[in-house]
Amino acid sequence: MPLASRVEPASATRTVGPAVAVAVAAVLVAGTALGGYLLSRSGVDLHLGSTRPVGGHYRAHLTGWLLPAAFVALVGVHSGQRWAATLPWRRLLLASWAGTVAWAVTLALVGGGPRALGAPLTSRHEYLAEVARADAMGIGGFLREFAVYIVDTPPVWTTHVAGHPPLATLVFVLLHRIGLGGPTPAALLCVAVGACAVPAVLDSVRRRGSEGIARRAAPFLVLAPTALWVATSADALFAGVAAVGLWLLVSAGGPARAVLGGAVLGATLFLSYGLVLLAPLALVAAWRGRETARVVGPALAGVAVVVAGFALAGFVWWEGLAATARRVVLGAGHRDRPGWFFLFGNVAASAVAVGPATVGALARWRPAPWLWFPGAALLAMTVATASQLSVGEVERIYLPFTVWLLPLAALLPSGRRWLAASAGWAFLIAMTTELAW
Repeated sequence: MPLASRVEPASATRTVGPAVAVAVAAVLVAGTALGGYLLSRSGVDLHLGSTRPVGGHYRAHLTGWLLPAAFVALVGVHSGQRWAATLPWRRLLLASWAGTVAWAVTLALVGGGPRALGAPLTSRHEYLAEVARADAMGIGGFLREFAVYIVDTPPVWTTHVAGHPPLATLVFVLLHRIGLGGPTPAALLCVAVGACAVPAVLDSVRRRGSEGIARRAAPFLVLAPTALWVATSADALFAGVAAVGLWLLVSAGGPARAVLGGAVLGATLFLSYGLVLLAPLALVAAWRGRETARVVGPALAGVAVVVAGFALAGFVWWEGLAATARRVVLGAGHRDRPGWFFLFGNVAASAVAVGPATVGALARWRPAPWLWFPGAALLAMTVATASQLSVGEVERIYLPFTVWLLPLAALLPSGRRWLAASAGWAFLIAMTTELAW
């Protein structure tokens, strides 16, 4: 049977529901933008710039660097669905990774050419600002003394280093040690690993749903607006590692792969404290009915090995979390931001990041095993927002979760309009905005 004929036909149901969902999201985004503007006028600093509810500033980019992104978008919209329907599965996974890299990089170039790709990592608040200091301490000394400099003991780590466990910084230290220091190699690493989330999510959906659903979702994952934060933020790196870890659990046929998946997910705990909220997604990935324990047990063993290894090296995860939570609560960026605003603002920023196709698809939710993935991601994001420890900037912070929402677009009626809307939305943001990340 030709591969194209295996793709499940889209429902002919009218698009009223998806259109209404997008309209509601547009009202929410506009409302939070207006509310943020009024709060800033009254002296409240949301630390988001002028592009509330996402972080950045409005700035037109009308240069020749628009052309590569426009070309990728046009090719993807014109041929993406056909390629997704006809390519052999493994080639489609490879093509989805390459397409995501191309889309993310060309969108980043719109902001000012090749230098724009690594520019977000050059801030004094970012990891690269502490690479030389961490390298001078040695890996062992860095891990043993890391927690000491999170809050009280000067010189305290810069914002992003102190706000995350040490593995995030250690990745860039190791990159520096092999002669690939600086923002451009770091950015390329973030993009390359972040793009791995797309094939990992697609194959996970295939294994829990059907190949037809995964194929229909593929172009939407490649051309998703989330690419704007894949290039470039370290959260893209986190998203890629997390998605691969979850895919290892989904595909685990025996204890060895389950242990490896658990170890990769254990490593994510040392990239970002917030990735403990991957637990619902991990449970969905490991679910085998009565046989679930055969995956969960080895996976937990893998997690335990990583946690114990870091503890023996000198960094105890829960002690670092307690110190970081204290720094977050004491920090001006947290004290200044009214928590009630971000109960709405986080939802609006997430809607901006996933784009109109994913938002519209929420109106077509129907019971299916693969939909446990986006359901678990929504649960994690809800808990994160309710915790009041993520107030703003979630367009990048929630990347490890929003990538699991993108396959929802497979529920939409067939045609290129929704795919064009998704790519067009990302292109519009890139053309009119200088994002903070």
